[in-house]
Order: sequence, then C-alpha cells, then structure tokens
Amino acid sequence: MTEFGKVLRIIRINSGDSAKEMAEKLEISAPYLNAIENGRRDIPNGMAENVVRVYNLSERDQENLREALVATKDRVKIDLTELGEKKRRVILALAQDEVDNVTLEEICKLVNTKNGENK
Repeated sequence: MTEFGKVLRIIRINSGDSAKEMAEKLEISAPYLNAIENGRRDIPNGMAENVVRVYNLSERDQENLREALVATKDRVKIDLTELGEKKRRVILALAQDEVDNVTLEEICKLVNTKNGENK
C-alpha cells in the first residue's frame, strides 16, 4: 500500500464511507479506488484536489494528503521485460542500493557525456 493509499483509506474510514461510497463521491469505480489505495494503479491527476473538495478536508488533512501524494509519486515503476540482461542487472543494483558512490559517479559521468552534458 502506498502512502497516498494509506491516507486515502484513513479519510474514507474516518468519514464512515465504504469503498463503494467513496468511489461514487469521487466518480470512479470501487475496484479502481481499491487499486489506487493498494498501489496497483497510478493516482490520476487531480485526484488529491477532488478528495479535498469532496471531503472538505482541514488544512492539516490537506497537508497530510499532499505529503502522501509526493511520497507516493517518488516511486517509479519500470518495465524491465524489454531490456537486456545487463541493463536489468544495473537498474536492479541501483534500485537496491548495491552500487558504491565511486561507481555511481562514473555511471553519472557516462550518462551525462552520452546526453551531451558536461557535469
């Protein structure tokens, strides 16, 4: 479950709404709401603002929702199925924090050089 999903579920429970009721209020399907809460679907643009409007959230709850949105959007889903074995290994090593800083700097230099940057 994502941070956004957790906060969304808390809002739903605190309001006394079922998933179906919240979905109806937000004009989405209940399965789609469940998928968002559980991180299986991306958060649609404008959803946080819609939740704020529909549930008339306090400033504190609005801030919690926005912070959760930022925390959730920091996650990236990458489809590795079309990549070669070497690329998959490098991406996974980076994602799992298995690359030392010296190697990371070298990778950054190579990427920057390939992209025409001098950093």
